[in-house]
Amino acid sequence: MNHLILFVLCFLSIEVFIRSNYIGLINAIIKLSKKAIHIIFNKNISDQWKENIIPKYSLQMMKYSLQMLLILCLIIFIFVMADNFFSGFLDFTLSWNGIIESIFIAFSCAYIRKLIFK
Repeated sequence: MNHLILFVLCFLSIEVFIRSNYIGLINAIIKLSKKAIHIIFNKNISDQWKENIIPKYSLQMMKYSLQMLLILCLIIFIFVMADNFFSGFLDFTLSWNGIIESIFIAFSCAYIRKLIFK
């Protein structure tokens, strides 16, 4: 029973991960970081402009980071709720067998999804 529940939850987690555009959030943070570093080290940009734009970039990065954290918390919450309904599920999930199985299931689901939705 634990294997079936793990399959369903891994599939659900992959869907949450993909539909929430998690990779896009990571790319947005990287892009904003590069912009901020470029502005900070550019001597042709005035300090007044730097004082205005760096806090805006920081707030945007905080927003993206918070979104990423909430997505991870949602996935963890899904697994904790499953443990409440099925006693011992979290112990199985965090065992070596559960970790290896969940990695295999997650990569398989992502690969099959990629083949289907080209």
